[in-house]
Amino acid sequence: MDSFYNKETAAKVLDDVIAARTRSSSSPQMYSMDMEAVAKFGLSIGKEMDGVASKLIQQNEHTGETEEATVALQGIISAVRVPPFEIKNRRSDEGKRLPHIRQSLTITGLGSNAFKQIVTNFRHTYSMFSRYTPNAKLISVPEFIGKDERLSDDTSKNTTITASNRFFTPVKQAEGFRIVDIGGEIDPRGILENVDKKKWVHTEDNEVAYYVLGTGDDEGSYKPTTSIIFQVGDIVELQVSLICIPTKGDYTVKVVLRSVVLLNGELTTEATTARTLAIDLPPTVPPRRLKRRNPYAANSGATKAHARVDVEGADADAGMEQYVDATIDHVL
Repeated sequence: MDSFYNKETAAKVLDDVIAARTRSSSSPQMYSMDMEAVAKFGLSIGKEMDGVASKLIQQNEHTGETEEATVALQGIISAVRVPPFEIKNRRSDEGKRLPHIRQSLTITGLGSNAFKQIVTNFRHTYSMFSRYTPNAKLISVPEFIGKDERLSDDTSKNTTITASNRFFTPVKQAEGFRIVDIGGEIDPRGILENVDKKKWVHTEDNEVAYYVLGTGDDEGSYKPTTSIIFQVGDIVELQVSLICIPTKGDYTVKVVLRSVVLLNGELTTEATTARTLAIDLPPTVPPRRLKRRNPYAANSGATKAHARVDVEGADADAGMEQYVDATIDHVL
């Protein structure tokens, strides 16, 4: 986000968006995540099948079944790494890197008070997992909360939250998940096909859904879209799940990206338009002339003698068109 993007207006719009989304939502919202919301949606922490990882879960109010809980949070995109997937520079260790490739979105509030509340509530939700880790070995600082100094000199305005999802699941952990083909929109060059399929698979758990919020007659609806439309500066809503996993002897919580909805892209469009209109066309540079003196004319009694050569004219390759500007007084 540069000077063409109105950060102050974006923060105000985000406050209004978060308030509206929280009022109208029938699912958990991180902005209003408190003990009352935990009880309302039947949220709790449950162990995964492996008995090691734990996950935020909830009771389905219609079926009574236990299922993965997803929580909504809103923000302004500050970094985006989503398909289509490409690798610009080939490396010898590409085979080792591919299984760990992720698609991710980082959002911020640019000073939005509502976003600050989301961050605070996220920290409280994070601490809930400490009681479900052996010897409370939960890393004290959530890795998904960060700072981006490029956003603002004011440290209170550059806090970020990152949600991501890996492209592949180890075969040993894929039991119960449906294997899904990777389409051309995600991998147009077929790069992901080079992964070792005996060890890694792309499952439904690796999928991220992308939507646009409907307007006008379609207001309130969600239209499926392609990931390529999402840009830095867009106001979005993320649906995420939370899972606590072991890492280097401790435990950390991952914020898993499940879906993204574009709520407002007007500020991004306005910034793009302003940036385009501000670009001046480069000035036309006249052809450079090289002077060349005539040693004979200097001794012929002439008062002025020199020649100019156009080195950038259309006939330059044919021998350079010569323009002679000379006044010669002949001596009779």
